[in-house]
Amino acid sequence: MADERLQQELDALRADVAKLGEDMTELTRVMRTLAEEHVSDARRSVDENIDTAGEELRRRVEAAREQSRQATEEFEKAVGQHPLGSLLGAFGIGVVVAQLLNLGSHR
Repeated sequence: MADERLQQELDALRADVAKLGEDMTELTRVMRTLAEEHVSDARRSVDENIDTAGEELRRRVEAAREQSRQATEEFEKAVGQHPLGSLLGAFGIGVVVAQLLNLGSHR
């Protein structure tokens, strides 16, 4: 009788261990699925942030190009309206830069 009871308890223990193994397998599968979903969500978020940053960069580059184009047009217009003054101004700047470079070589 004691042997029979011990055998029943061992059988119950084996069944519990087998069930625990099945539960651990299922838990591992669920955790893997959740981790894959989390990684997928994170990757999607990073991709969206990269796309947004790329769009912002393109927008800023285009704005800088437009500002540069406008500044060039304004400069050309100013030179066209005052060609002699522009020439004298460029000459004066050249003289100043030459003097600064000349001072640097004498040291």
